[in-house]
Parts: sequence; C-alpha cells; structure tokens
Amino acid sequence: MNQLLRRGLFLVMAGAILMTGCQSKNGDQAFEDTEAEGNGSAVGAETVITGKGDSVSVTGTGAAVDQRVVTITAAGTYRLSGEITDGQIAVNAGKEDEVRLILNGFTISNASSSAVYGIKSGSITITTEEGTDNYISDGTQYQYEEEGADEPDAAVFSKDDIILEGSGTLTVTGNYGCGIRSRDDLNVKSGTYVIDAVQDAMKGKDSVEIEGGTFTLNAGEDGIQASNDEEEDKGYVKISGGTFSITAAAKGIKAETLLEVSGGTFDIDSEDDAVHCSGDVNITGGTFTIATGDDGIHADNQVVIDDGTITIIESYEGIEGLTIDINGGVIDVTSEDDGLNAAGGNDGSGNDGSGNLESGMEGRPGGPGGAFGSTEGAYIKITGGEIKVSASGDGIDSNGDFYMEGGTVIVEGPTDNGNGTLDYDGTGTISGGTFMGTGSSGMLQSFSSDSTQNVIVVYFADTKTAGTEWTLTSSDETVMLSGNSDKEYSSLFISSPELKDGETYQLAAGAESLEITVSGIITQSGTQSGMGGGTGSGMEGGPGAGMDDFKNNGPRNRGSGDNAPEKGGESGITDNPQQGGGMRGNRGADGSGGGEPES
Repeated sequence: MNQLLRRGLFLVMAGAILMTGCQSKNGDQAFEDTEAEGNGSAVGAETVITGKGDSVSVTGTGAAVDQRVVTITAAGTYRLSGEITDGQIAVNAGKEDEVRLILNGFTISNASSSAVYGIKSGSITITTEEGTDNYISDGTQYQYEEEGADEPDAAVFSKDDIILEGSGTLTVTGNYGCGIRSRDDLNVKSGTYVIDAVQDAMKGKDSVEIEGGTFTLNAGEDGIQASNDEEEDKGYVKISGGTFSITAAAKGIKAETLLEVSGGTFDIDSEDDAVHCSGDVNITGGTFTIATGDDGIHADNQVVIDDGTITIIESYEGIEGLTIDINGGVIDVTSEDDGLNAAGGNDGSGNDGSGNLESGMEGRPGGPGGAFGSTEGAYIKITGGEIKVSASGDGIDSNGDFYMEGGTVIVEGPTDNGNGTLDYDGTGTISGGTFMGTGSSGMLQSFSSDSTQNVIVVYFADTKTAGTEWTLTSSDETVMLSGNSDKEYSSLFISSPELKDGETYQLAAGAESLEITVSGIITQSGTQSGMGGGTGSGMEGGPGAGMDDFKNNGPRNRGSGDNAPEKGGESGITDNPQQGGGMRGNRGADGSGGGEPES
C-alpha cells in the first residue's frame, strides 16, 4: 500500500512540473525589470528594437518609440537590428543606469542630430555582434531646441561614459562634427571601427582608454583626442593595444595631460603632430609608422621612451619635448628640421594646427625667426635603444643639455653649413654607448671635454658623396666602427667605449685614408671648412630666411633676413683642438648669424 501511495504522489508531482513547463513555453513572454544591487543594471531578457526603414518596433520593457525616435529610460540590454532612416536612439535613463546596446546588423541615420544620443545614464556600452556590419551616421546640419546650443555634435554622442566592445564592425560617419564623442570617459575594449568625421574621429573629454580593436580613422581635425585641460587627473589618453590607421588634418593622437602608449600598432598620417600632449608623453611599447607635417612626437613637458619601434618617415621635427629621455626601443627619424629637439614652451613649429606649414613658426626656440637661447630645464638624455636620425636641420638639438650614457645613436646630419649633426646650448657629455654622426662641417659641435668617453672628430679634405662608406680600423686590422650615409658629408665624429687613449686607428672614407691617434677626450683630425672656422664656430651671416624665405625655400634657410654678422653673438673658440675646435658662437636674439670666428 505504501509503495502504491509513493508512486501516485510521484506521478502527481511530475504532472505539475510538466504543466508548469507547458505554461511557460506557450504563455506570454515575460520581461523582468529588476535592478541589481548598487549599479542600477537590469537583469533579465533583452529588449528587442527592430528598424524597418521608416518605422520601428520595440518588444520588451525600458524603451518606447515615437515615430522613429526610440527613447531608452531604464538600465538593461537592448538588441538592435534592421535599419532606421532619419531616426534616433536616445538614452535618457537614471544617472547610475548602465545601458547596453547590442548592434546586430543595425543601421541608423539622422539628418539633423546625433543618431545615438546619450542624454543621461551611468554609461552606454555599444557591443557589435560577431560577424555583423553596423552603420551610424548623422547629417551636415543640426537643429537645436535652444538658441546657442552646440551639443550634441557627433554621430554617437553621450554626456556620460561610452564603452565600445564586441567582435563585429561599426562604421560611423560624422558629417557634422565628431564621429564618437563622450563628455566623460571613452573606453574601447575590442571591435572593428571605421570612422570618418569632419572634426575629431574619437573624443573623450575626461579620458580615452583603448585596450584593443582595429581602427581606421579619417578625421578633419584630430584622430583621437582627450580634451579636459582643467583637471590634472583627466584629459589623458592611454592605449595598451589595437591596430590603428589614422589620417588626420590636425593631430593624430592628442591628449592634454598625459599620453601613454604601452602597446598597439599605429600608422599615422597627420598634417599637424602625429602624437601630441600638452603634458607628458610616455611610450613603453607599440609599433609606430608616422608621416606628419609637423612633429612626429611632441610633448610640452617631457617625452619618455622606454621601448617600442618608432619609424618617423616624414616630419618637420621628429621628437620634441622640454625634456627627452630615451631608455630603449628602436627609433628611426627623418626630419626637415631637427631630428630630436629639446625646446621649451608650447608647440608652435611647422604648422598652425590646421595643416598650414606657412604659419605658426615664429617665436619658437630654434625655429625660423625665433630666439636661439638656452631653455631652462631642457635636456636630451639617451641611456639605451637603437636610434637613427636623418635630419635636414640639426640632427640632435638641445636648447639645454645633452647626455649620452648608453645605446647606439647614428645621425645623418645636414648637408648645409647652417646646421649641425649635434647642437646643444649647455653641457654635452658622453659617458657610454656608441655615437656615429656625419654631416656638414660649418656648424659641427662635438661633445664637451668633460665627457668620460673618448671622441674622434674628423674633417675630411673633400665632401663625400652619398653612399660613401667609412670604416675605423684598429692597429690589428679589426674594424671597430663603420657607416654608410645616405647623404653627402664632410665631417664625421664618433665615440665608443672601445676607443682607447694612446691607440692609433686607421680611418678610411672613399679614397681618403687617415691615421688617427687618440689623445685626450676629444681628438681632432683635419681642418674645419664651411661657415667660419673651428668646431661650433659662429655662423657667418649670409642672408637669413625670414618667413617669406622659409615659405619659398623650405626650412633649411634660417635666420633674421639680415646678413650682418655683427648682429650675432660672440664667436666660437677655435684654437683648442682638445675642445674639438671650441663651442658654437651665439646667434643674435633676432635669429641672425654668429660673429666672426677667432683666428
């Protein structure tokens, strides 16, 4: 009897379960609108938004549609598909609400405002579904409800945080202003993004942080920008991964306080600086290929490079900051003016920020028509890495001090006598590493005699053609150093830990062969020719290049436009070969040439 009772009870319970399952399966779809503790995010089913061209359907809670404007008022996950023509996704939820938009083959356009508009929320996460293509675009003219309003101003705009992620592709066309813009933080975790904008492609006011993804950015202004210049802990860009192709009419990547790169691959073509920060630039990794009409890498304060591969194939100046510390990495710089430049003050070289190379030049230390004095706190320090510079101006130019403590530096300096392979206004010392520099002779400045590593300075009897190999061989016929410049050169100076005091070396360059015995820190061979006499002598005054000459003849012609050498400062000291012919004479404050050298 007990056995039959137990069997009956089991059948009743099983039937109840089956009935419950059938009701759940066949009944109306239920949507939970429950808030998780502490963050306001919804738990439960997705709300489905489907575009049908000139109409929209919404299935689920948290969103309502009025004509083609879908307004989301609650935290939750919203799946979007189809096409909405001249419509909008407006997020107007609670201040702590987290809203997730899953783009599952979704296209939306708006002729007079942002297509995705974050009015209020904790954050908006845009997720692209794997294998899908999604498109967001706005119009060329916006209509604002209030006179004088200027926001929103991007195809995707939010007053709060924007997070981008996913495995699909999102194409954004910003016909009015920016492509994607957050008034707070913009964070990208993954995904593929093709963004074309008349202003900035990607902009976060407080910060931009990118962990990964693939980016093709075409910007009428900056490619990536963080714009907050009022708070010290904001206005930064941090990139740890991703693949970037950036074409920008202004700056490629721009930050106000800190620009930090630890990984990623970057191909940047910009009219203004490719990598720019009004504060500091820190690079600890990544691969860069840069072509720019201004600086390749610029910081108003400090540039620190610890690692990475940086190839600057075209620039006005290669790397510029008040201070430059290079501790590692592989760096190859080609520049129309200085390769490395430690110069104080704001960026004002080469470009006025709109791609116009003819303006923005005046008043910058070392630039055409600017002052040529020392800048307090400026220095360049190299402790490691492999660095090659090919410069039409000064190869390495510090308006303060220059220190070389390690690494390998190869400089192919200028061919004109108005610039030098190395130029510094304070102390220039070498205590480690290998330095090899070729270039013209007229403005050559060697390391200071208070260096601790031996230096050889050579003035050749004739100018060597481009491609002429030189070799330095020890007495036992071991090749110590060698080089092959892509440009003509009439001088060479080298330093290496292998150079020994009292040793005799054979230097061959083309048909010319010299025997050089190292004697003291600075050993000079040959006689300087070109503009003035002696290493670092004053630049005698042919006609300088004011702005008009710069426009017509390029950045190599520099000065005040006045050919009177007496306008310059005192001449260089040329009678002490241990000083490598002496220090460069001071140029005048108006940019004119230095005085006559002493005989």
